[in-house]
Amino acid sequence: MVLGSNWQLSLAELDNVLKNSKYLGKIMDYSANVAIVEFDKLDKHKHYINDLMEFQFILGGTQKIAKVYDFIHIHNIIEAFPLKIEKFQEIQKLRKKILDVIASNLDEIFPKIKNERIFYAVSIYPNFFDDEYYPKVLVKHFLPFLNTEIMKILKKKGAERALYYQYPEKNIEEGTLNPIFPHHVIKYGLLNKDRAELIFGFTEEGVYIARTYTCDDPNFKRKIDEERPLKEFKSNISPKLSIIMLNLLNLFDNRHKKNILDPFVGNGTILLFALLQDFQIYGSDIDKVKVKNTVRNINWLLNELEEPIPLLFTERIKSTDVENLSNSFKEKFFDGICTEPELGPFYSERPYYSEVKELIENKLEPIYQFAFREAYKVLKENGRICIISPIIETLDGGDIQLNIEKIANNFNFKLIPLLDINRIINKSNQRLQFRKKQVRTMIDAKKDQIIKRKIYLFEKIS
Repeated sequence: MVLGSNWQLSLAELDNVLKNSKYLGKIMDYSANVAIVEFDKLDKHKHYINDLMEFQFILGGTQKIAKVYDFIHIHNIIEAFPLKIEKFQEIQKLRKKILDVIASNLDEIFPKIKNERIFYAVSIYPNFFDDEYYPKVLVKHFLPFLNTEIMKILKKKGAERALYYQYPEKNIEEGTLNPIFPHHVIKYGLLNKDRAELIFGFTEEGVYIARTYTCDDPNFKRKIDEERPLKEFKSNISPKLSIIMLNLLNLFDNRHKKNILDPFVGNGTILLFALLQDFQIYGSDIDKVKVKNTVRNINWLLNELEEPIPLLFTERIKSTDVENLSNSFKEKFFDGICTEPELGPFYSERPYYSEVKELIENKLEPIYQFAFREAYKVLKENGRICIISPIIETLDGGDIQLNIEKIANNFNFKLIPLLDINRIINKSNQRLQFRKKQVRTMIDAKKDQIIKRKIYLFEKIS
């Protein structure tokens, strides 16, 4: 599995799906870019490729799914491709051993080689992209080596022609190369039998040699996010985060029968992707304009999908304050709640501590208190709520955040950790370590972002 940019959150989502859905399995190894998964049964099925495509579709934090064919220990890679070359003849022998491993798998990776015209792309995913070893060795030496040597092997095996994807030379020289993105996989037909993306995914232990079998369709998600009639780019939650949050609700069976509520719909991002994931969607907002915007966006998506608009559908999206939620929806009606309440104003510069303190105490805390009070009434027994709260960076007092767990506990909700590290092997690299037995919450933010999103998961206590 090739992970998204927030690898911790991607791992949390992936592990939750592997633990609780029909795609049972376990994460066996990981880095900041890839996760190695062993399925209980999925890959034993005759048509497991179709299952993988469905699995890819429901995941928000996984870019690609590839089948692993072999593994080379990290010491063998480092000895063959050291930071500083001293004994070139010895290195040539070691590189020959690596080629032998690759060559032994090409007949499986490509169903037919002889007399075929083959095109392939090599993507290297390091432990971390900012590791010194990636730009200096993997990009400048390992990648060109793989490109040319694999081409030679394919021709020796009888390919009429073998060509590889050529990355921009400038990026190779600068060491700033990104592996090809999912939209490149689709654009160049690399899921076809005579074409392939060959992935070399690194962890602390070594490199996994794999071929991409399915990938995310970012163009489709981007179209929904950017081409819907009404949007607000400054504050919108991302499609990927919306899907990850929906998956944390643990509603994998009979999704078409599960009722999902977003009581702060904004312009409807979460509901749009909940609709794509086949949920029954409901929403509300105190702002009547946002309610109208959401209805219009949902109608637009249904039209794009060429699906009929359900009878009385607009009545599912209500204009109401969160403190009156239980007056607008039936008691114990919803299977899950997924939402991002107001996080505060859009700051272009860091605000003062006193300003944020007043904002939290007088405006945000009451909103979250009402949200949990009403959520308890409208959620089914043991229903979950995945909710975002802000961490606001101030000019003179560090970060400030709400005590969401205390608020939730007051209304009979218990915190559900996002990741149980007993289910994955912790790493020796400190940057890859989860230092507690359970990862209680996670943050989703870009560098220098003033308001960071903190993701919580709670379950209603009966």
